[in-house]
Amino acid sequence: MTTAASPPTRPYRFDERLRMIPVDPAGLAARVAAAHPVDFAGFRRLGIALMLLGRHDEALDQLDQALDLADTPRRRITVWINLADVYRYRGEPALAELLYRRALNASRAHDPDVVSFAAHHLGKSLAEQHQREEARQLLGEALRLRVADGDPELIESTTAALEHLDEMAIELPLSVARLVGTAPIWASSGPARAGDYWVVRGPRAIAEYQRLRYLASVGVAVPSVVEFAEDVLVTVHVAQLSLAELDDPVQVGATMGGVLRRLHALTDCPFDSGLDAMLPLAQRRVVEGLVDVTDFDDDHADLTPEQVIARVRVQRPAEDDHVVAHGDFTPENVLADGTMVDVAGVGVADRARDLAIAERELTALGEQALTAFYAEYGGVRPDQRLLDYYRLLDELC
Repeated sequence: MTTAASPPTRPYRFDERLRMIPVDPAGLAARVAAAHPVDFAGFRRLGIALMLLGRHDEALDQLDQALDLADTPRRRITVWINLADVYRYRGEPALAELLYRRALNASRAHDPDVVSFAAHHLGKSLAEQHQREEARQLLGEALRLRVADGDPELIESTTAALEHLDEMAIELPLSVARLVGTAPIWASSGPARAGDYWVVRGPRAIAEYQRLRYLASVGVAVPSVVEFAEDVLVTVHVAQLSLAELDDPVQVGATMGGVLRRLHALTDCPFDSGLDAMLPLAQRRVVEGLVDVTDFDDDHADLTPEQVIARVRVQRPAEDDHVVAHGDFTPENVLADGTMVDVAGVGVADRARDLAIAERELTALGEQALTAFYAEYGGVRPDQRLLDYYRLLDELC
């Protein structure tokens, strides 16, 4: 839905993978700097421009504001497609696919005139992920609809995608392929196992790599980095069970307590995971409809994501007990030998952030697990209201 009415006014051209790039980056950047949007069209236009410039976080912020102002099914559908484009361009194909499919389903139900746009963009995204068969079907559908509509520019765009479908697939960097083979690995929501290695790509891989380097430098047990190229991270598979796979709740609690005590004792962490960082990301997930309400804790099951974000904003506590926090400190993310995994969220935050999640998980294992945890962790347990706050906020993360 970002195609302009005529080629002379179009601010972008297509690269070899048929992704949009700006025709005049400097001129577009100047127009972005001068923009002060106040309505749906303005926020959406600015979001698309920022995407073309590769300023993806800013693009998401503007498109989220457009989505907030979207007052018709078509407007919501078009912004979902734009948001999906941003996530695809910055290397998060799983989120992109979710939004493209939402847009396609909504267009089929409410606005058939935009089905071709949703099918076209989803088809290109799947082609990049090596899902050629479904990509070809969707692009074929888009082409049939566009031929029927008679728009030559749109026909040309989809025809080009079909002709270059095999060339659109994103390959692993050569140094990674030498380790794990050439089979495509798309796992933006988490690492994918590849023999003796784990592979993750996209912004999550970059965050994980940076934190693995930091944690290893200060003596924390984490998986070893084998390779990092472009936005792809390869780590060694640690041959240990996670604590979630153990049957002894006392061992689980004690191991988690010791690991967290050592992590929270660190200083001089360069990453921020406090509320100033968390709340905007939580807001984004709410606006974009990315929160899984089926995973809410029982005492939050009657709340909507909108109610949760409103509460955590109003009830925001002071952050006066800063530590180096894990961010998702669950038994799944600690191995039996004390190795920590899934560390992309590590950063400075209030101690209660980790303790709230640890307590929630260990309470399910029984009082012995929680007692063993605090015996190893030591220190004073935070106020229950603070723990409840961070557990509520975690519903959105």
